[in-house]
Amino acid sequence: MIRLVLAGLVGAALLGCKSDAECERLRVDLAEAYGTLRESAGKRKLAGVDVAGWTAVEDKVALLESSFMTRRVTWQSAEKARAELSGKLSGLQTDSPANLTGYRLSVDAALKQQDEFTRRCR
Repeated sequence: MIRLVLAGLVGAALLGCKSDAECERLRVDLAEAYGTLRESAGKRKLAGVDVAGWTAVEDKVALLESSFMTRRVTWQSAEKARAELSGKLSGLQTDSPANLTGYRLSVDAALKQQDEFTRRCR
């Protein structure tokens, strides 16, 4: 009986570790995705088209990146930055429609990644 209980506790502990490891991997991947988006927004800003718009997007994505940088996720900041980012994307301009479409698709993918992380790990 004691062996069965110990085996159950060890099994539960291993599952918990896997879940923690999985959440950590998802969090790091999400921070990296937002880091890539921040760098891309910075490059678009340097192209000289809609500098104010790209600066605002870069700031919001940097806030999202920092929200997921550490194990202690700042959920409220992330949600606020996410909402503000969505509003900034609608009026954004660039020198190439393909660049803007690609950026928007990348943002959508990162937001879906954030939804998955929230669903699994919050």
